[in-house]
Amino acid sequence: MQPTNEETSVLQIFESLRVAMLNNDVDTLRTHVAEDYRGSDAGGRLHGREEYLVAYGPDGVSLETLQVSDVETTAWSDTVLVTGNTLISGAYQEQEFEHRARFPDVYRFREDAWALVASSVTDIAYNGA
Repeated sequence: MQPTNEETSVLQIFESLRVAMLNNDVDTLRTHVAEDYRGSDAGGRLHGREEYLVAYGPDGVSLETLQVSDVETTAWSDTVLVTGNTLISGAYQEQEFEHRARFPDVYRFREDAWALVASSVTDIAYNGA
């Protein structure tokens, strides 16, 4: 099934955010993450936009890998849900990490632009399949 125009637009932003996280590009993150953004990390800790920007900004997480797979989208009138799997690895405060996770990201269309309004990651066991 062909993605809708909304889904295509959101997937472009999704990719832009992925690259921005890899490059600690806080300006791109600020552009595409809503001011009222809410998320939770793999440890279940809640965070808002400012914590997200600090975590992936110049002094935050240093990512080596941020791969996504099995991405699916669902669109409603002003909302697009993006789900999939991710492999993310890198270091934070000199502690190395690697996570395989499932994620749902929610984007809303507001003020003539799509923005990430909610996200979460859940660690999953990897069985090699």
